[in-house]
Amino acid sequence: MSTTEHAAQSHHLPAVVVADQQRRAVLLFILGDAVFFGCLVFSYLYLRSLDVSHGWLPADAHTASRPFTWAVAAVTVLSAAAYWQADKSIRAGNRGSFQTGVLGALLLAAVATAGLIVQISTWSILMSDGSYASAFIVMTWVQLVHLLILLLVGVGIANRGRKGKFDDGNSNHVRVVGYFWYWVTVTSVVGALTTTLFVG
Repeated sequence: MSTTEHAAQSHHLPAVVVADQQRRAVLLFILGDAVFFGCLVFSYLYLRSLDVSHGWLPADAHTASRPFTWAVAAVTVLSAAAYWQADKSIRAGNRGSFQTGVLGALLLAAVATAGLIVQISTWSILMSDGSYASAFIVMTWVQLVHLLILLLVGVGIANRGRKGKFDDGNSNHVRVVGYFWYWVTVTSVVGALTTTLFVG
């Protein structure tokens, strides 16, 4: 079979097979990201455990307040809840509620993104300030990248929904994006737990 014939055949796979491939691809992406994020959390906690001289966070340095950190995490959770409702709506064939849910989820994700940017802009720490600063900064920037990706794919889903591309029998893209949306929410909560419970 020639390359051209193989390519043509691959474009005519049954919809259920294509949907399964897309789900597996997203889940494998999340798995890889989970390993990376897990290593960041482990490194943070390991470095914290080695702080025998109580110099983990310099006395004259500050990051975001604990309430602010949890506020960002809470907004991310609300965003995931709105997206879950949108996913549920489109599977029930309700396009209006779907579009409302996606737009609400996007708005909340944008608020969380803005919150992280404010957090980053108010730091008095640099990567060169030590293990605490470097670990905290990397974890926060990873979360920001997560949210930016979320906004990008969320806009795509909202635009496709606006064009009527989804219905109760064709919503696989909505579901697989949801997997990533919920994963970003998990990283936000875990990051908040890690950086607020093990600070000084």
